[in-house]
This record gives sequence, C-alpha cells and structure tokens, in this order.
Amino acid sequence: MSLQSLVQPWSGYAVRHIPDTPGRAYDIYDFSYAGRSTENRWNVAGEPTLYLAKEKNVALAEYARHFQVNRTLGLAAKTYRRKVYRFEVKLDHVLDLREQSVWSALSLQDAPDCYKDKNVARSTAAFIRNTTLVQAVFVPSAAFLDDLEQWCLVLFLEKLPSEGRRFLPNVSEDGYFEIS
Repeated sequence: MSLQSLVQPWSGYAVRHIPDTPGRAYDIYDFSYAGRSTENRWNVAGEPTLYLAKEKNVALAEYARHFQVNRTLGLAAKTYRRKVYRFEVKLDHVLDLREQSVWSALSLQDAPDCYKDKNVARSTAAFIRNTTLVQAVFVPSAAFLDDLEQWCLVLFLEKLPSEGRRFLPNVSEDGYFEIS
C-alpha cells in the first residue's frame, strides 16, 4: 500500500495549552513560538510545528513528562498554571503514525517504540513533511505509548493557511492545569 493512499482528511477536536500568566494576555492563535524548542520530538527547532492533544489529560501528561525528562524541577515550580483551549480542527491531508499500515509503508522497525528515539521521530516527520502533501500527523502520546488511543496531533504550519481560523475555526476555553 502506498503512503499517499493512507492520507485522509480529518476533522474533530483537540486541545492546546498556553501560560496563564497573571497580568499578561496571550492570543491563542499566535503560533510564532511553535516549533522553536530544541526539545520537541517531531520537529527540529525552527520548523513551524504546532502540537495539539486529544484531551486535557494527554496535554497535562505530555507537559509533565517534559519537566521530568528535559527540565529541572525548579523551573516547573516557577511555571504558572496553564490555560487549556479546545479547538475544532479541519484538515485535508492527515497521516496517522499510530497505524500499522503506515508503519509498513514507511518501513519503520519496532513501531511505535521506535518513536521514543527523537532522531527516528524527527526523521519520520521530516520525510513526511518534505515529500508529501500531509499537513499533520497523528502520533502516539509519548506519555501513553502503550495506549495508541491517546494521541497528539502534530501540525506542519508551513503547509497550512497563515490564518489559523481557517483550519482551527472554533475555539473554547477548557479549564486549567498546573504541575505541582
């Protein structure tokens, strides 16, 4: 089966969290910081990439995992709580990296465990990003790698309209979380 035949449109809901910093307002559609981190699993720094999660619990687990793996506990203590937003998402070209048929088409060995290796995850995403029309990939949450129903949606922003409301047409507040 060809990789292109596995690309599908997708619409549904996913969440994003941003700082809830006292005295400071953020635009939930401001993606200027997306993809700048050197710690991201599915992109290298500088690739405009937005990460969304299936639900608030997945977003919290991913955020907490970053503090356990990549940052000091002192930084976590200084981080303000996070405000969560639920987006309606509408995409034309999505690939699901949780599917065995996709693993076969990409000749991935030991998936989904191979995604634990950032080099494999980044290389896989870079290949898809640079050789297909795919705008986003579903990936297993690294915090729940044993449960492929818990996903993140990795959006390749350079392949999407610059106006975020065209692919994220509706947004609503969905509470808060913080690491303690």
